Order: sequence, then C-alpha cells, then structure tokens
Amino acid sequence: MKPSHYRMLRPRRGNAAAGFILLEVLVATTILTIGLFALIGGLNQCVAAARRMQNYSMAETMLTNKSYEFRNDRTTDYLDQQGSFDDVPGFSWERRFDPTDADGLWQQTITVYWYERGKLFSDSVVEYRYLPQKPM
Repeated sequence: MKPSHYRMLRPRRGNAAAGFILLEVLVATTILTIGLFALIGGLNQCVAAARRMQNYSMAETMLTNKSYEFRNDRTTDYLDQQGSFDDVPGFSWERRFDPTDADGLWQQTITVYWYERGKLFSDSVVEYRYLPQKPM
C-alpha cells in the first residue's frame, strides 16, 4: 500500500484519456509559428542570393561576349563607347580606353551594369591591347 501523502502530490485527471490543456496548445502553436517565420526568412535570403548569382553569371557571359566582339569583330574600333544589350533587358555596358606608359599599349576596361533591388551593380574586365594607330 502507498502512503497517503503520495496521493495528494499527484493530481488525478480522471479515467478518460488525458488531453492537452489550452496553454500547451498555444505554446506549441507559438513555437511552430516562430519556426515557420524563420524558415520563410531563410528561404527569401536563398532566393535573393540565387538571383544575385544569376545576375553575376549573366554579367560574366556578356563581358566575355563583348570582349570577344571588340578583339575579333571590331578590331579597328578605338572609341570609348556605351550601350545596352538588346537581348538582355536591364543590363548595359561601357568600354573605356586608358593610355599606359608603353607606346601603343592601351588599357581597355569593359564594364557591365545592372540594377538589383534598387542598387546599381557592376562587373568589369580589364584587358591590354596593342593599338599603335590609336591617337592619344
């Protein structure tokens, strides 16, 4: 037989199956809600990072294409220029020549610009070209 004080320490819930009290349900719901908001915030950051990497990858491809175009298709084109890409909206480019200390050697900088979340981003490639015909 159990001591009589043991019965007083353990409250009885009755013969029916024990259920959850309202406070337990509210606490569990709050914890789940906080967890879901944290997951949604992390998902938004992942999507933004993926978009940013996609834009950088697109900029790298366009830089490569412009560099090839100026080196192979437009070899006598010595002007500083800027423009936009017809097939990729939202991206623009600029080419600038800067003289170096060596005669006929020029630094060519090609830059691609784009806007992301209201901020201007850019990526550049710098090449050196020997252009003895280009006037200073």
